[in-house]
Amino acid sequence: MKNISRFSRRVPLRRVLELGFALAFVLTVAFSAAAARYQAVCREICGDTLRLHILANSDTWQDQHLKLQVRDAVLDTVADLTAHARSKQEAVTAVRAALPELKAIAEQTVQGRQTVAVRLEQMEFAAKDYGNFRLPAGEYTALRIELGSAQGHNWFCVLYPALCVGSSEARYQNPAENALVFGKYEVRFALLDAARNLAENFRT
Repeated sequence: MKNISRFSRRVPLRRVLELGFALAFVLTVAFSAAAARYQAVCREICGDTLRLHILANSDTWQDQHLKLQVRDAVLDTVADLTAHARSKQEAVTAVRAALPELKAIAEQTVQGRQTVAVRLEQMEFAAKDYGNFRLPAGEYTALRIELGSAQGHNWFCVLYPALCVGSSEARYQNPAENALVFGKYEVRFALLDAARNLAENFRT
């Protein structure tokens, strides 16, 4: 209370109000800039990522097990197609050319027990935490494999960068994308330093 009293005696009410408005303005600008930057990085990640999305026929044990069998069979081939891609577009081009082969692999795995649909498409994904990395929500390009009625729980991962196979070298070219995906994204509010300096100036 004594510190507050001394501060109030040194700083007129008008200067206190000016300080408050100035700080509010600086913080608004800072948070707006940080939010805009975060959203921009999220859009870059969506645009630079190729995902794999496999939908099971149903949630029965048999259908879920079959989904995982298809996953393993497809990954053996698709990982070779995308592991050394130098860009998302290279990965998409390789996968598009291999769609008939990938469908044949999935059909061979299910052995006629279910229908199989394989295609590349733009899809909306919710934010997903994979443990070692996480992806923001947004629209991604995905290799989509539907088994039967595709009403069961799905399985998805990242083909480019090659995160499906746990490649230690799989990274985005943009450092900010890597930082956000791999959990080291830090928003530094440079304007907050200005706000602190402003507050100190009003106190003196």
